[in-house]
Amino acid sequence: MAGNVVHLDPAPAVFAAMSEGWRRQQAARFLKTGTVVRRTWLMQRVVTFSGLYPWQWTPAEGEAFIPTFAVGMNLWHYLRLAVTRSRSACSWELLLQD
Repeated sequence: MAGNVVHLDPAPAVFAAMSEGWRRQQAARFLKTGTVVRRTWLMQRVVTFSGLYPWQWTPAEGEAFIPTFAVGMNLWHYLRLAVTRSRSACSWELLLQD
């Protein structure tokens, strides 16, 4: 995008760039494509569920989302995966704030 053009709603563009950067960072660590896809899918799913972007999340969004994510699954296994993946996404986002 040209330097003199401003997004009318920058949050979706920031999220798209953040997601792509996170995807590339994981690929650079030689993570399997399936792992990267599942992690980015989970982040998108929380955004859709909460209506908030990762930089707006609080523990309350995680607490509300996790039970819906684990319905009909091995609860403890998927809870651990969800927490690990969201922690990974949030730690990447925190690096951007420094």
